[in-house]
Amino acid sequence: MSHRPEAPGEAADRNPFHAPDFPRWWVASLVAGTGVGIQTVTVALFIRDRVDAADRALAIAAALIAQTLPGALLSLFGGAVADRVERRRILVRTYGIAAVVSAVYVALAGFDVRTIWPVFPLAAVIGAAGAFTNPARQSLLPQIVAPAQLQNGVIFGTMGFMAALQFLGPMTGGLVTEFAGITVAFGMECVLLASAALLFAGVHTEAPTPSGRTVVADLLAGLHFVRGQPALAALLLLAMLPGIFFIGPFSVTVPIVVPDILGAGDKWVGLLWGCFGAGVLACSLLLARYPIRRRGLAICRSMASGGGILILYSASETLAGSALLVLLWGSSAAVFINYVVALLQENTEPGMMGRIMSMYSFAFLAASPVGYFQAGLLTTAVGPQGALLTNGLAALVVGVLCIRFLRPVHELE
Repeated sequence: MSHRPEAPGEAADRNPFHAPDFPRWWVASLVAGTGVGIQTVTVALFIRDRVDAADRALAIAAALIAQTLPGALLSLFGGAVADRVERRRILVRTYGIAAVVSAVYVALAGFDVRTIWPVFPLAAVIGAAGAFTNPARQSLLPQIVAPAQLQNGVIFGTMGFMAALQFLGPMTGGLVTEFAGITVAFGMECVLLASAALLFAGVHTEAPTPSGRTVVADLLAGLHFVRGQPALAALLLLAMLPGIFFIGPFSVTVPIVVPDILGAGDKWVGLLWGCFGAGVLACSLLLARYPIRRRGLAICRSMASGGGILILYSASETLAGSALLVLLWGSSAAVFINYVVALLQENTEPGMMGRIMSMYSFAFLAASPVGYFQAGLLTTAVGPQGALLTNGLAALVVGVLCIRFLRPVHELE
């Protein structure tokens, strides 16, 4: 497998939208991200409204763990499969499965089922599918753009997917749930995920070259490759931190903070997620136009700044202040997300791309259950603001240590 070759005179062209298949891949990612983003709001609200107030944090955390744990266990194999099976086909099948699961949620909400146990097996199915979806979608990019277009392809791809996942999708989910009901929101999610499967079906990709090894042997080869690359190994370790200190605590607490601390309606659960996505979008646009030098060091600094912002967010009791801080958090996260992915792809052999991106997914997914679990326990013990403060302090300390000591990452330009 290789990057798409450059045409004569194309070497200086850094615009990925000039690549024939990139626009369709980008739109498909946008549609998929919107569908998944709606689900981040609807499932949490479905659970919150069906359990006692004292059990909300742990019930939401349990559902999130049920979704991420299968993905973590399978994600390394998902990357090995992505290096063996045509990635377009993986995306069509996994988003098709996600659409079917969403249709089941439509039925649960439509019949006003009051028990929450069906959420856990459904979440596990979504997580298992995501273990194959994420490496396939991300590692598909180097096949459809030229090398000179890759960094901006990563930025625009991340910008579109994350803006949809964290901005358009949650905002739509919150607004539709409040004004039209949760059943309609689940239905919209189902349609979007099915549409993403159809859009990815039209992306033209190469069939992978068989390695002649088993899936396990391919996976071990990928692990051996990373072991010999200290900078890649450090980036993959850093990819674990957002799930523990940021996404986990925010996901568990936001459905509780909105009504209990901010005194706002359900639409603000989605709108606060939307503010995060807006920050990712705005900063990603700036990074595409004005790239930062010493990208490895910028990643470490973004971890520390994110911790500081989370500390301030934990003390906010106004909608305006919380929205502004989450917007700033999204901007900090954009530096981390874009540059970790770009540096991983730029420093990886093409034939290893699926496995490296699966390790990136594994790092995030394996850490997220830890984040959900500790956030659920802390929120139950000290309240949502105490849980957010604790995680903000921890992230700030870890970020400062990375700035001071993580030399292999600092050296990456």
